[in-house]
Amino acid sequence: MRARGSDVTPGHVSISLSPMRYEQNVVNNVVVLMTDITDAALMQAKLAHSERMATLGRLVSGVAHEVNNPLAAILGFTDLLLENPQVPANAREDLQIILHETQRTKDLVQDLLSFARQRPVRRELVNVGAILKQTTKLRSYDLQSHGVEVIEEYDENLPTVMGDAQQLQQVFLNILNNAYDAIEESGRAGKIHLKTISTGQAIEISLADNGTGISHVERIFDPFYTTKQTGKGTGLGLSICYGIVRAHGGEIVCWNNTGEFGSTFSIRIPVAVEAANASAKQAGR
Repeated sequence: MRARGSDVTPGHVSISLSPMRYEQNVVNNVVVLMTDITDAALMQAKLAHSERMATLGRLVSGVAHEVNNPLAAILGFTDLLLENPQVPANAREDLQIILHETQRTKDLVQDLLSFARQRPVRRELVNVGAILKQTTKLRSYDLQSHGVEVIEEYDENLPTVMGDAQQLQQVFLNILNNAYDAIEESGRAGKIHLKTISTGQAIEISLADNGTGISHVERIFDPFYTTKQTGKGTGLGLSICYGIVRAHGGEIVCWNNTGEFGSTFSIRIPVAVEAANASAKQAGR
């Protein structure tokens, strides 16, 4: 059964009823055993979601590769026609539109392939805190010019992780962009809170905003699901983020802030074992 705890958070409870009988086989009491299985239910849901995302990744990969080949031919022949001096001016305008739209479709296909995790993760030691700071600087001008306050709370002694700096930057930039869009849509004074901590075996990065929140949190990582207006998003951004974090051996979750505006994204990435052992040895000297 679904139930709510004392802190009003939803959970799951398993209830077992055992009848106690008289010698005449008449029930006189019932023993009720209630077990909190919230953690097990959440784990099962995560496993089911991971399996579904993996299946979608394989499907998308095959379709994207099939679409990529004709797109390359369209782009190539369109370029050749534009270089042909015998093509009239009015036809050139149409060809430019074909070229532009085909290129846009090809970019979408590349996003699909990224979602399917066809590009292997580059295994090198990276400083996630430094990547997050650099990513924030990329958006600092837009955020400051629109009155969005950015609160940065970083652990300066974060251990390194094994991964791909560019892919991790893509994750942070996508979430920051979504936070900015949500704040802009809300119309209120914006605030984004960035925080990093180390738990020993992993590092945790949280990105919270006070925007509009998310209407269907359980679907936010599904491909092609978007809360943005038509034409402002493909619904692939967070799906790609999900794939990148999973490829790094981590997990990414999201929730709407309780009692406050906006939502929070939390990313957990395991530390590099070699780096952790080296740090421990150095600390023991």
